[in-house]
Amino acid sequence: MARKLIPLIIGILLFTGGAGRCDDKVNVAVTHPWLALLASFIGGPEVNVIPLRIWNANGDLVMAERGKVLRELEKGTKIIALDEDDAKDSGIKSAEKFTLKYLYSPFPVNEGSLYDPSVIPFVAQRVLTALSEWDSQNYPYYQRRLAEFQARLSSSILVGQVLKDVSVADFTGSSGVLLKAAGCKVTIPEELEKWQKGNFSGLREYLEEAKNKGSAIIIDDDTPNVLKRFLSGRADVYKWERPSLETDYPSFLHEQYISLWQKITAKPLPKHNGKR
Repeated sequence: MARKLIPLIIGILLFTGGAGRCDDKVNVAVTHPWLALLASFIGGPEVNVIPLRIWNANGDLVMAERGKVLRELEKGTKIIALDEDDAKDSGIKSAEKFTLKYLYSPFPVNEGSLYDPSVIPFVAQRVLTALSEWDSQNYPYYQRRLAEFQARLSSSILVGQVLKDVSVADFTGSSGVLLKAAGCKVTIPEELEKWQKGNFSGLREYLEEAKNKGSAIIIDDDTPNVLKRFLSGRADVYKWERPSLETDYPSFLHEQYISLWQKITAKPLPKHNGKR
């Protein structure tokens, strides 16, 4: 009888142990989608990330569930913000209700720099520090995840070199830095600011000249809607996508580079000449 009970007891212990680990998950709210991406990667299964702001279908930065997520946060909830201004933009008017961690005071570059692969690792390092302050027992795990993130991000940038010397006209709002990181021959039109405001004088001529030169037009979610509508339907216009909040960002970046290469060049990937 005792022998028959042993498997049952072990099963109960394993089940309750699993439930305990689930309950021990750290809940962390973040003010910005980029912080959600970083905290989700570094925290892995140890952290439950709650985004307070998200990108909507048009690519605009909006409050999650029209602010309902923030309103329903419990007192004392841990929150990570880029800086004080970022917290205020996220609807956090007072830090007294929450356990609020500012990564910077203030964030030293503009928000668009979060696309820059040379900036992201430094922000990720600060996210690691915040998570470790709240959950010190998992610091070694968070450290390994950060190292993995940095290594895979660098690997994705190297993959982007398939786009090296590809000629592109940068009509993006924020993604141009990723095109430069890949080694593209990037041109920013002198009259882009005017076109972004809906004054399209000279734009048709520019597009025709770019087409004759074999230069691709790149837009993204931060390209003003008025300009995106004007460019829609052109075969030489390509969109740099924005990651979803559930995305493994290094993998997403890898796929974006490959996809853009294939669309612009209409070619398969170059063959690997090295020996296995």
